[in-house]
Amino acid sequence: MTVPRKWPIVLGMRSENSVAGKVRKRIESGGPGKLWTYTDFGTLPSLALAAALSRLTKEGTIRRIRKGVYYSPKKTRFGEISPDPTSVAAALLKDRGIDWKPSGLPAYNGLGLTTQVSPTLTLDVPEKVYSLRTGSDAKLRLRPGVSVRGLSDKERAVLDALRDLRRIPDSSPAEAASKIRDLFVAKRFSFNRLARRSLNEPPRVRALLGAIGTEVGADRKTLVALRKSLNPMTTFRLGVSEALPNAIEWRIQ
Repeated sequence: MTVPRKWPIVLGMRSENSVAGKVRKRIESGGPGKLWTYTDFGTLPSLALAAALSRLTKEGTIRRIRKGVYYSPKKTRFGEISPDPTSVAAALLKDRGIDWKPSGLPAYNGLGLTTQVSPTLTLDVPEKVYSLRTGSDAKLRLRPGVSVRGLSDKERAVLDALRDLRRIPDSSPAEAASKIRDLFVAKRFSFNRLARRSLNEPPRVRALLGAIGTEVGADRKTLVALRKSLNPMTTFRLGVSEALPNAIEWRIQ
């Protein structure tokens, strides 16, 4: 009896079905609402993985957001919930191996600096990112060239708030500076740690931290390092003297 000519194709199908089974099992174990990219499936063969994801999409098991990004639909009595745009952006950045941190009004709101929110998503990234579409109507702003490694989301938000002190709505620069100072007084953050991390920040951020550190009695060695990092001829017009009486010592007006 001769071997049917289709035998190699059948073997190929079995191999593909094995990958498909692994993909299906992993997606089912992730539960509804989870996002998936190719990197979530480790070393599975790329062609077989793409075929498996395509098949599951046609079945309705998952939804395709954009090329290489899928999610398991989450349904409620009001209908199917679309994935959070921030989570989609995070998945896309993760797929490219790019670290990120949340910023903008949602982050400042979380620190208690403003009561306002914004439909625009703002993410800090260490490098320029091209063509990051989330597949939704949400506006996305990426702030490149920002150090994000080694910082918690809240710590990064504090440094960003000092950068944006004059642009935080529903709060004057003095009010925002006062609230940030109170966060250090309450020991929500380590002043020494953030001061060290601020050496890659704009000079005004380091000056503001120095003024805040003077107010809260920070370690003298840390304050000296901050002062040495600043150009003694530079003056900052930030309008925080009401909240930080020692601001003048840091050439802040």
